[in-house]
Amino acid sequence: MFRVDISTAVFLYMTLSLLVIFLLWIFFEKKSILPKFIREKADVWECSICTHTYVDSTHHEISRCPQCKSYNKRSSKERLI
Repeated sequence: MFRVDISTAVFLYMTLSLLVIFLLWIFFEKKSILPKFIREKADVWECSICTHTYVDSTHHEISRCPQCKSYNKRSSKERLI
């Protein structure tokens, strides 16, 4: 058997406890990182009538502005992006 002072036992207990808490904290921080969501630039529209900028993810050639309800056509410049 090993002979250990009470102060050494308390020190080892506290050190190991803090180490376990630190490792659990690191593990859960890495786990909680959310994946980055990158929106395509082609989904962002600007209304030609009211210049309202909005997102339409339907990927059609024509989109309807939610503010003024006018129809917008995708320009050839936006198609390249």
